[in-house]
Parts: sequence; C-alpha cells; structure tokens
Amino acid sequence: MGSETTGNRSDVRSPRSRRWGDERTLRPAHIVFLFMTQLTLPRPLHIIDIDNLMGDPQVVDPWVIGRWQDTYMCTAGLRPGDHAIVGTGCNGKHAFAVQSKWNPFRVVRRPGPDGADEALIEAAMTEAERGRYTHFVIGSGDHRFADLHDLLSERGYPVTVVSRPRALSHTLRSRAGDRVLYLPDLDLV
Repeated sequence: MGSETTGNRSDVRSPRSRRWGDERTLRPAHIVFLFMTQLTLPRPLHIIDIDNLMGDPQVVDPWVIGRWQDTYMCTAGLRPGDHAIVGTGCNGKHAFAVQSKWNPFRVVRRPGPDGADEALIEAAMTEAERGRYTHFVIGSGDHRFADLHDLLSERGYPVTVVSRPRALSHTLRSRAGDRVLYLPDLDLV
C-alpha cells in the first residue's frame, strides 16, 4: 500500500544523475539551436526606389531626403536591423546625399533613365535566389516593378508595395491588390 502512494522511486532521477545522452537535458547544440531560432524571425527585404518615392531625382537637401526616409520607415515598418537596398540615379550630388542619409543600407546606382530600377531589380532577384528573406517590400510606384512583383510572387514570397498615391502605376496597383501602403504626398502636407 505504501508503494502505491509514493510511486516507484527507481524511476525518479536527481538532477545530478542526468547525463548528456538524456533527452531531458539541453546539450550545447540544443542551446545554439534555440539561440539561432530567435535570430531567424521573419525578415523583409526593402527594395527602395528613392527617386520615385520623392518624385525628384535631383534632390540634394539632406533635410528633405531625411524627411522622406522617416516617412518611409514609419509607413513601411522599416526598423533598425532590417535590410534594405536603395536605388538612385548617378547624379553625383544627389547620389551622395542619398547615400549619406540612407546609411547603413546598401545603395545601388546605375546610369541611364531606368538605371536605378534595373539595378534594384537585379539585386532583388539575386537576394530572392539566395532565400534569406521571408518577404519583400517594394518601395516604388514605377510600372517597372510590376514584373518584379510577379517574379517574387511566383517564387512564393509575399510582396508589399509602398508608394505615393499619385506615383503608383495602375499596373503595379492591380498586381499588388490589397498589399499596398500609401505614403503621404509630403509636398501637399
């Protein structure tokens, strides 16, 4: 009778009797796995066509560029630690001003009327092939990014578009559906 109420004492182990092979004990590999699991939270990649968002590829005023950066970060949810690729044209003063305000994000440049768009699309496709991101945020309203939206969606990535309402092309708007976030037109505020 006494053994029924106290249970079989031979099945109970003290903490000191646990061995590394015991499934109830965390091994160093389990600790590393748990730590790495915390680091692999959903991570977006922001693809930002800053010239399109600002509506002027000639802006060199750091205050104006900083205001657009703050607005984008609040609207799109770009947080410290997130990754972003910012595209701009090759106007030297403008590119320098953009790069100095959008530091530490990666800035890509290419000459030509659609050079920044092409550089951003290539960088986004390279990152999609690597598979390090869970979703993409396209910061542009340019119709050139509609094909990028389709390519990323076909690969299974959720895609959100961030744009000014007046700058968002009909093609990109229709493909993004309800996954569009609108920036305010700062020149109207």
